[in-house]
Amino acid sequence: MPAVPPWELLSFDTAAHAFVFFVLAALSYFSSVRQIRYLWRQRQAFALVLVEGLLLGAFIELLQITMDLGRHGEWSDVISDGIGTAAGLLLARACRRWWL
Repeated sequence: MPAVPPWELLSFDTAAHAFVFFVLAALSYFSSVRQIRYLWRQRQAFALVLVEGLLLGAFIELLQITMDLGRHGEWSDVISDGIGTAAGLLLARACRRWWL
């Protein structure tokens, strides 16, 4: 991967992180809502997928910092993971009535 200047907030790398977590969050939300039979747990699916997406993004970046494989963790990637997760969840929740 090419080096990203610190002043460049939106680059291909951060957009790719956001897109991957967008898709992951939307599909995880639909999967969890379809498999949960209790209504009160369906309401918690949004928060659960949001927390899981944020923790997964932070964990991936933490692993990149600690492992010596030529990769490096960036806070901008964690932020773009969070933005992608939130956007995917919001779109999935908005489209829920048509797909479920």
